Amino acid sequence: MQDTEYTNEWVNWIEEAVDKEYFKFYEYQQFNNIQHIGTGGFGKVYRANWKKSEKQFALKSFFSLDNVTVKEIVCELKIQREVDFHDNIIRCYGITKLETGIIGRSYL
Repeated sequence: MQDTEYTNEWVNWIEEAVDKEYFKFYEYQQFNNIQHIGTGGFGKVYRANWKKSEKQFALKSFFSLDNVTVKEIVCELKIQREVDFHDNIIRCYGITKLETGIIGRSYL
């Protein structure tokens, strides 16, 4: 199996998890006031407001959706579901994706 096939498997897992409502999906266009706040090994982090609310969210973007990155995203999402109840854990509110003509799609 090639890397693209593995990547598709992990992307399919994410999309199925959204379809089964394990994670909420947010339309990227509903975020505004997006500001870059940091960069790490896998991608960038942005602060944004959702719709017209004053509540701020962190959007984590990824430099590439290669096999390793997508697998790490899936592992992080699985762990997040297991520890979501704990007060000291930063909550994952959901997933969004940015459709682009250049690279296809980017999950955030």
